[in-house]
Amino acid sequence: MTETLKGIILRETPIGDYDKMMTVLTAEYGKLSVFAKGAKRLKSPLFTATQLFSYSEMTLHKTGSTYYIRTGDLIESFYHMRDTLEGAALAGYIADVASDIAIEDQSATELMRLVLNSFHLIATGKKQLPQIKAVFELRAVSIAGFMPNLVACAGCGNSDLTTYYFDITSGVFRCEECFRTDSLLLEKLASRQSEPDGIYQSGQVISIVSPSVFAAMRHAIYSRAERIFSFELKDNETLSDFAAVAEKYILCHMDRSYTTLEFYNTIKPKLV
Repeated sequence: MTETLKGIILRETPIGDYDKMMTVLTAEYGKLSVFAKGAKRLKSPLFTATQLFSYSEMTLHKTGSTYYIRTGDLIESFYHMRDTLEGAALAGYIADVASDIAIEDQSATELMRLVLNSFHLIATGKKQLPQIKAVFELRAVSIAGFMPNLVACAGCGNSDLTTYYFDITSGVFRCEECFRTDSLLLEKLASRQSEPDGIYQSGQVISIVSPSVFAAMRHAIYSRAERIFSFELKDNETLSDFAAVAEKYILCHMDRSYTTLEFYNTIKPKLV
């Protein structure tokens, strides 16, 4: 079977001196493992189209369970993502998460659009990196099937609050009154330990979230795909809180760590 598809190169593994195996995200078939023979040669017609993070149109031939790239044409390299180490590190983390979420032979149209938009914003610098990262995390984990319920308090149904107690483990929030009276949460409070962004006990995190941060979370999750990044946070403290809760949520529900995230966090821009 031979087919022409558009895809994003999420990962690459060298094989010998000149070949490599790529993980490619496609809208039609999710992620594919694609063998690129001779693509590491500078004079190879595949060299440009198979660079990491590139968005390319590829003619693929499938033999058994393996895809082989025959031709490739670069659509967008997102070259300027590499202008800063922070941008390149964030792109690597986004690619790792997307590779985890995408499933072989299953449509990934929404995820592919999310990755493309995130890469575009990193490359153009139109949004701050912490905002791009947080929006991507919340939207990506929702695509993966772990969308939090941010519609109303899980206890009383109220939604317009001055403080939101967000249960990262369960993906729900409560108003302060329901938080204080809930028997399970009261048990947690009895032995609670303080964390910079909330309350942590027995492996669970309750993040205390301001209305501004909560509005940003709702926007990232519920807005139309073309509008998820179209908001501004008034100050760096709010942006920092938004980034912290999004990261905790995705790590909790993906149930794994990422070396690319650890690296990004060592060099990420400081918000003061």
